[in-house]
Amino acid sequence: MQRGPDDLDAIRQVVNQVLEAHAEEEGGQRSQARAEILIHSMHVFAQRGLARTTVQHLLDAAKVSRRTFYKYFRNKMDVLEHIYRIFIDNMLLHFHQEMRQARSVRAIIHNTTKVYFDYHLSMGPVINLMMEEARSSGSALAPHRERAQRIAAQVVTAEINRLTGRQLDPLVLRTMLWILENYSLYIFENGAFSAERLEECQRVMIGIAEAVVLGGDASPELLEARPG
Repeated sequence: MQRGPDDLDAIRQVVNQVLEAHAEEEGGQRSQARAEILIHSMHVFAQRGLARTTVQHLLDAAKVSRRTFYKYFRNKMDVLEHIYRIFIDNMLLHFHQEMRQARSVRAIIHNTTKVYFDYHLSMGPVINLMMEEARSSGSALAPHRERAQRIAAQVVTAEINRLTGRQLDPLVLRTMLWILENYSLYIFENGAFSAERLEECQRVMIGIAEAVVLGGDASPELLEARPG
C-alpha cells in the first residue's frame, strides 16, 4: 500500500492533533521534528516490519540527524510505542465526541464503528503491526492497549446504560473490541489492504453489536451473506 501526499497529510493531521493536545497537558510546545519522525516512521514500519527496521531507516525517512532522533526517542521501539499511543489517544478522543453527539444506541454503534475503520484508511498497514505487537504481554504497547480497551468499554457501557437502562457486563464491550482487533489483522492480511474486507468487517461488526445491544430491534440483514 503506497502512501501518497494525501495519505501523509491525513497522517500528519492525526499526529499533530494528538501531539498538540499532549503539549497543552504538559505545558510545553509541540516539536515539528518529533512529529515528522513519527509520521514517516509509520511507512517504514509498515513496509519493513519491526524486526527489519533500524534507527537508520527511520532517520533516512524523516531526514533528521541521529542527534535529533535521540533527543526525542530512545530507540525504534520507543517510536512505535508513541505511534500506538497517538493511534489510541485519537481514537478515544473521537469515541468521546461520538458519545456526546449520539442520540441513540444505534447511532453510537454505527458512528464509533465507522471511526474505528476510518483509521485503517488514514493510518495504513502499520495498524497491523501495532495490533500484533500490542497483544504480546511483554510488549511496551500492551499497557496502552489495556488502558484504551478499559476506557472504551467503560464509556460505551455507561452510554448504553444511560440511553437504555441496561447495565451490560463490561466484558461484553471488551469482547467486541477484541473482535475489532482481529478484523484489523484480517483487513491487512499479508500486508495488503483490502477495501472489500474493510466494508464487510464494518457491516458485520455493526450487525453483531446491534444484535447484542438492541436485540429484537437490530438489523438482521447486516449479518446475512452477500452475493458473490
